[in-house]
Amino acid sequence: MRFLKYVFIFSLLTLILSCTTRTENGETVLEGKVYYLDKNYLATPIPGALVNAKNMFSQTLTDATGAFRLIVNLEASEDQKEVQLEISKVGFNTNSLNVQVKRGATITVSDITLIKVGGDSTVAPTDTISSSGPASHIEISGKHDTHLYIQSSGLKEATFLNFAVTDDKGVLVDEDHKVTVHFSILNGPGGGEYLYPETMDTQGGYAYTVLNSGILAGAVQIDAWADVDGKTIRTMPVRIAIYGGLPDADHFSLAMEKVNIAGRVHFGIIDKVTAFVGDKFSNPVAPGTAVYFSSDYGIVEGSAVTDIMGRAVVRFMSADPLPPTDHSFATVTAVTYSDTLGSKTITTQNDILLSAITKSIFVSPTTFTYNNTNTPVHFNYTVSDIYDYPIVSSSIINVEATDGNLFGDINVRQVDTQASGPGTTDFSFTWAPGDSLDAPLVNISITVSPPEDGNGYRSVTITGTKQ
Repeated sequence: MRFLKYVFIFSLLTLILSCTTRTENGETVLEGKVYYLDKNYLATPIPGALVNAKNMFSQTLTDATGAFRLIVNLEASEDQKEVQLEISKVGFNTNSLNVQVKRGATITVSDITLIKVGGDSTVAPTDTISSSGPASHIEISGKHDTHLYIQSSGLKEATFLNFAVTDDKGVLVDEDHKVTVHFSILNGPGGGEYLYPETMDTQGGYAYTVLNSGILAGAVQIDAWADVDGKTIRTMPVRIAIYGGLPDADHFSLAMEKVNIAGRVHFGIIDKVTAFVGDKFSNPVAPGTAVYFSSDYGIVEGSAVTDIMGRAVVRFMSADPLPPTDHSFATVTAVTYSDTLGSKTITTQNDILLSAITKSIFVSPTTFTYNNTNTPVHFNYTVSDIYDYPIVSSSIINVEATDGNLFGDINVRQVDTQASGPGTTDFSFTWAPGDSLDAPLVNISITVSPPEDGNGYRSVTITGTKQ
């Protein structure tokens, strides 16, 4: 587990020391211990660490127990002074802190924690308190991971949570006031996530647990609480998100905002393309998963990353090159990786219809006759592009007559489709003269009105004569 470096840089902060005594010979002595956290998160002494009083020409090494004793010499005119200690050792990050010293005093410095270079660490006790009051507060200590990934994802599946227990003055509880801290999951996706340990006695005022993810993605709320003299103290719930696993081929798909654009008529039409990426448990993959896009025709943005629902969105634009006249489709391909090494690719594809200019309207019959009887006349008509594909959505098809009554497909708003056939390219209507139509001629017009960036305007007129 990787934990952010809480390199307790108290270099700008003067620490309040826990113990100060006078020396017999007037020397100023600093005493303390240097630790790091081992793999079990226990404070472990660091021998051979260099403790240097900057600008004081005084330094020493820690012994086998991590303890040091450093003598510093104040100027004759100085009775007290702020001294900056710098603690370092090969393989660890350097730490520093400021100490207020007095002439002739032996001062116990708060415990110092170093963090391994490139290693894991967390907050360790940095204040060795001689005494405290009863526990009054529990709070999360330091930084922690805000998200994990589901089990078997090959990604981070557990996170360490450190809690500080303090009295009503903010002092870490001592051994005489140690408490048992209980940990529980208040809310979670229910995929088998768990905490270990579920209880822990405070050590130096701290207690920890580890959240382990399950097989479902979702938000987790963690509670830490303790009973103190018949009263319960607790934290506000700690919130951590569990993200989905790696992309799965069966849960990888592609969709267009519009499946039909007039790409053969207008260059520069923008159509949104969305890749939907899930893991093998049908959860969205982790936000930030990269998806790469390409197209055989037109232009498409090259990549995007997923959001919290596993969606990666790019823009397709109509432009050269165009598909051949017998095809009219541009195929967009999306690619992502199903492993952490980026070597196993999964692919999905979908097509955008680049429809052409509106074809002349075909209608049958093109002429008709009527008399004083109410005999209806039936018409079939076709509206498509010049390659017989549907025209784009929001195109309006109107049928109007100068006399008589119309029924059927006389006011059509085209849907977004790539399929030709009834209701998309093939339509019909019926005209009826009524019982006593005196007009010697009737004109019926069919008009196609396109939207902006549509396929183009068309109209046709059918003339009927009275017998």
